[in-house]
Amino acid sequence: MSPKYLDGDTIIVKVQHTCDSGQDCVVQVNGFDATLKKVVIKDGYFELVPINEAYETMCFKNVDILGVVVELRRKI
Repeated sequence: MSPKYLDGDTIIVKVQHTCDSGQDCVVQVNGFDATLKKVVIKDGYFELVPINEAYETMCFKNVDILGVVVELRRKI
């Protein structure tokens, strides 16, 4: 999740089942494990953009939005 989120960070997630394009969200695909991704909505598809640019964007027709990141807490 780096460079935006670092090891030891705490994220606060608002539980909701919709999001705006471009928001960082906790999502679930096909009922399996949840993941944190930037969600971009295009042409009826959900692009799940990894925060870490070393990974590839994935596209899905259906995903479950579990919540939206609303706050990041980092200790200095």
